[in-house]
Amino acid sequence: MTQTINTAAPAYLDQSTNVLTDVEAWVPLITTVVSGTSTSNVQMQSSTGANDWSQYMDLVLIGSGRSLGTGGVVSMTLNNDTTAGGYVGQILQGNGTDDTAYFQSLTSADIATVARSSDTANFFGSFVCTMFDINAGKYTSLQSVRANNMNAAGSPNIISMTTFCYKNQAAVTEIDVFISSMNWAADSRFDLFGVLPRMVTV
Repeated sequence: MTQTINTAAPAYLDQSTNVLTDVEAWVPLITTVVSGTSTSNVQMQSSTGANDWSQYMDLVLIGSGRSLGTGGVVSMTLNNDTTAGGYVGQILQGNGTDDTAYFQSLTSADIATVARSSDTANFFGSFVCTMFDINAGKYTSLQSVRANNMNAAGSPNIISMTTFCYKNQAAVTEIDVFISSMNWAADSRFDLFGVLPRMVTV
C-alpha cells in the first residue's frame, strides 16, 4: 500500500505577509492506493500542514474499491471508535428491480458496497462520503452515495444513499475504512479532501 500525505503549508496563508487569501475550497490531503493482497484497513490520520484537519469544515472521501473476499460492505469508523450503537443511520438503496430503506445502529458506519471475489474480474465499486462539521463540537454527520455493478450481466447492481450520525462530539482526527474480515484488492484507491471555510469576505 502506498500513501501520499500533503503536509505542505496551507495555501491560504501567504507565507511572506502572513495574510489570509481566498484559495480553492477543496484541499487534497491523503491519497492511498492498495498494492498486494494483505491490506485489510485503510487508515488516514490528521497530522501537520495542509493535513491538519482542525482547519477544515468538512472532509470528503472518494473511493474506488474491490474486495478479495465474499463480502463487499465497506465500513468506516471515526477516531478509531467502535462503540456499540455509536453510528446510527438510514440507507436507501435500489438494485434495478427493487428498492429498500432501513435503519442501522452499529459499531461503524456502512458507507458503500464494492465488488467481491466472486464477481466479474476487474469490477470495482465507487463511493463519495462527506463528513460534515468535523470540528464543530457536535455529533458528526456522514452522507455517502455509492454505485456498484458487480458483474457483466448487470446484476446485482446497487445504487444507494446513506446517511449516518457519529454519536460523539470530538473533532475527527482519524478515519479507518475496511471490509469486515476481508482484504482490499490491489488498485483500490482512496482520496481524502478537506473543505475549507471562506477565508476572506467579498
